[in-house]
Amino acid sequence: MRFLTWNIQSGGGKRIPAIVRELELLSPDFVALTEVTYSNLASLRQSLAANGYHHIETTCIEGRANSVLVASKLSFDVMNEDIGNDQERWLSVRIDSLDLNVLSVHIPGATDDKFGPDGYGLSGERRKQNFWDEVIRYAQAHKGEKTVLLGDFNTGLKEDAQGTPFKLSDNIRILRLEKYVDTWRHLNPKAREYTWYSKQKKEDYNGFRLDYVFVSTSLRESINNAEHIHHVREEKLSDHAMVFTDLSIEP
Repeated sequence: MRFLTWNIQSGGGKRIPAIVRELELLSPDFVALTEVTYSNLASLRQSLAANGYHHIETTCIEGRANSVLVASKLSFDVMNEDIGNDQERWLSVRIDSLDLNVLSVHIPGATDDKFGPDGYGLSGERRKQNFWDEVIRYAQAHKGEKTVLLGDFNTGLKEDAQGTPFKLSDNIRILRLEKYVDTWRHLNPKAREYTWYSKQKKEDYNGFRLDYVFVSTSLRESINNAEHIHHVREEKLSDHAMVFTDLSIEP
């Protein structure tokens, strides 16, 4: 079964037909898209449904930016969980036919401050840590089960960055301590590849690996393949690469 995650950048806009064509070529069974926006939601849903994704759920509502959408060829149930802040960046589902939990996330960046007109709110770093706290809580609660965590984590270890080191990288280490497996790193222990680049004069500058598929320890031996698809970023279909993992699990 193929799990794919992709940050489609600002809702996709006019790029949606090309985005869905790229998904069709890879034919994932479960897709987690981040940076989904309401203005492009109807077009995105219609295109996915036309390509065989009959089970679609999103956190996106009118006026809310940077939400999550999941599309699956298998039926699932949404697990409604209150995480306090940034609820639109969290979508947890259960695929009973696979006895599988799947959490799709878009973790805020450390510079993504969220203050209201009254000046109250959260600094980006506090906002990011609060979200990570919820991810770790979920991971600990489900580590003894078959569990997939995927999405844009906006975090990485030293080997995942060319530029300024990530803030709050210890959260990745906590996932490791809880025996979660970074599927791409598991198959590429010494490699360096990046899924997003900062820009200097509109050209790639420093690379960062922001997008991941993690699995719980019971799925470690099920990992068959894990890849970063870079041409979609290079061709400007998004500013992120696609990431997918193949797991040998069947209904």
